[in-house]
Amino acid sequence: MGLLEHLIISLNGWDLSVQHYIIAKHQPELITLFAWVTSWGNSATIIALCALASAGLAAQQRWGAALILDAGLTAAWITMALLKLWFGRSRPLGEHLVYAGGYSFPSGHAMLSMVLYGFLGYLLSCRLSGWMRWAVRASAGLMILMIGFSRIYLNVHYSSDVIAGFIIGSIFLLLMIWAYSKTDKGPRQLWR
Repeated sequence: MGLLEHLIISLNGWDLSVQHYIIAKHQPELITLFAWVTSWGNSATIIALCALASAGLAAQQRWGAALILDAGLTAAWITMALLKLWFGRSRPLGEHLVYAGGYSFPSGHAMLSMVLYGFLGYLLSCRLSGWMRWAVRASAGLMILMIGFSRIYLNVHYSSDVIAGFIIGSIFLLLMIWAYSKTDKGPRQLWR
């Protein structure tokens, strides 16, 4: 058995263990909560928030930040769509507690939430100092993690789908932060 085959078998075992554990813990109140949380990562929400944020940045003449946001999110979206087609992984078996179409790997909610909320949190936090800066970054991080976990809880993604979405989204986010640091109005230090 090759290394790749061994990795895939290990991931499938891990994914199924996590799926069975979470399904056994389902509670109606949490299903309702996580259905609401996952809506913050839906395509319509991501597009609307990106458009609002871009318009707000443009109104402040922060053209570089608006362009990086739009280009970064678009590039991440295209990459996600291509990866889904390439891997063609089916969604988890069992009842999906919210609608989910298309393939499962990587999680678009996890990936695009990392890009959008991560970059917006970063932009906002750069204008703050002290505990407020870290509170904004922690809040953005918590929101991203909750959206990712909601996809597993609602049985529309395997845990490895979400983890891959976070990793790939983080790569885009870091590239966007790096690009922003190179603009005239960007911070001179990435992690001040």
